[in-house]
Amino acid sequence: MFSMSALLDDIINLAVDGGQPLPDILRKCLLLAHELKNDQLRSWANQELNGYESGKDLPAYRIIPAMARGNFIGPFYAQYKCHLIPSVVLEERHREFAERVYLMQSVSAYADVLKDRDTKSSSGVLTFNWNPNMVGYYQEKLMQGGFICHAAWQEIPVSALAEVLDTIRNRTLNMALQIKDELGTSYISLRKIDSSETETKIQNIIFQNTGGNTNVAFGQGNVDASQHQTALAVGDRKALDAVLTNAGLETQDLEALTGAIQADGGKPGNKIGGWIKHNASKVLSGGVKVGTHIGQEILTAWIKAHCGI
Repeated sequence: MFSMSALLDDIINLAVDGGQPLPDILRKCLLLAHELKNDQLRSWANQELNGYESGKDLPAYRIIPAMARGNFIGPFYAQYKCHLIPSVVLEERHREFAERVYLMQSVSAYADVLKDRDTKSSSGVLTFNWNPNMVGYYQEKLMQGGFICHAAWQEIPVSALAEVLDTIRNRTLNMALQIKDELGTSYISLRKIDSSETETKIQNIIFQNTGGNTNVAFGQGNVDASQHQTALAVGDRKALDAVLTNAGLETQDLEALTGAIQADGGKPGNKIGGWIKHNASKVLSGGVKVGTHIGQEILTAWIKAHCGI
């Protein structure tokens, strides 16, 4: 049992000290998740410690813009080295291989890379090679004149890794500070949080700091409620219903939304606004309710995207 805010103080002190290993801080976060019985925090800390299995679960701060380059050889041994490969020349399903890199390994792996690199050098880069099958598929499709691509890769600056690790450290610090402010000095044990309002606020704090701002992925939808961005297609009600269902809403809720949309003439108005307020508290992330405020932001973003706003 932890007296007062000893565990939160440990996390804060470790995060403030830039010399403390990030894995040690994340292990403290695992302990905090256990005390708070919070699956969101437990999942995030475990994935940062052990790596992510899927790109779709990756927080936005681990997705880095990265162009592709390749080496080409042509007639009479003519060569183009480190030649830029625009994403537009790739098939749509492959364009991410010339647009972004997904950093899925553990924080320890990236910390070890930084130890061996001069992060102050603007020329320091890390390369991510294309799969040989990708190179083989495109070897004759990327350049005219008989030139063949025999190697291709993506590059990011080494400083991007430092930024990712700093982001994780900063998010951890902000989370611990906000939870401590919320709890104040009115508790003895983290397990003795008997106010449902306080518990919801803590869940929201954890969600905001570990989920990529308020970035939530449900099924086919991917929403950043703070920027109102989504991958939902305009007018695709089937996709919207799938996203809402995965987020915890029921058939009657979807039917009520249909009536609200019709009453408002297809654009967000009073009826849709009332529907959002009524259903915001139902929204789930990883089986955990995100709270009314964030729920309203998420539902608003999804509906605006559906309406093309």
